[in-house]
Amino acid sequence: MGVYEILIFIGMCILSYLLGGVSIARLITKKESVGGIKTQGSGNPGTMNMLRTHGIVLGLFTLMCDALKGVIPSLFGLLFFSEFCDVKIGYIALYAFGLCAVIGHIYPIYYKFKGGKGIATTFGIFMVADPIGSLIVFGIMFLTLFVIKIGSVVSLLFITIMTTVQLFKLVMDGNWIAIVLMIIMVVLDVYAHRQNLSRLVDNKENPADLQAGIKKDIDRLKSKKKQKEQDEE
Repeated sequence: MGVYEILIFIGMCILSYLLGGVSIARLITKKESVGGIKTQGSGNPGTMNMLRTHGIVLGLFTLMCDALKGVIPSLFGLLFFSEFCDVKIGYIALYAFGLCAVIGHIYPIYYKFKGGKGIATTFGIFMVADPIGSLIVFGIMFLTLFVIKIGSVVSLLFITIMTTVQLFKLVMDGNWIAIVLMIIMVVLDVYAHRQNLSRLVDNKENPADLQAGIKKDIDRLKSKKKQKEQDEE
């Protein structure tokens, strides 16, 4: 890489971290109570807690937005550096910028370095690295969540499967730097789940019931409809 590419690489690492630190769950729930989502449910500003406390629609919306924090920088890294350097550096940039976004999500400078668990952002990164594989594994894990109702297990299963698949691909390409970056990213995700793992061992993990989330959305719609009818009377 030349000086120009190196400066862009460094700048994108910083921007990726700052983007990763934006908490969608906090922004959505900011007006509801003091502290927003941090005072609701498990207190984690992520997809599973939004699903438990606000229903499946806002849960999936949070997932999509947090995933985009991984998609945007990693996609830029892959496309730009593959074009102006080579594909191997493109994948290094993909995982470098993705890692910075995950660090921002878990340790955001905006919220005293207290953020989420990083899974949704990691999902976005894997979507760039392997769109079809990520969607297939996500679909399987989504159905699995209906059965076991433990979000942390499903989340960790997803990143384990995707990491294994990508590991084979990167080893075949001899891209050892990208492998190291990906492993650091996944280790951070697992470390962020240390309390979940402790609760799993004690059989006290918080459930993520999709059926209950759907019921919350239905009840919210009924409540809004009833309020609208009362206002019209």
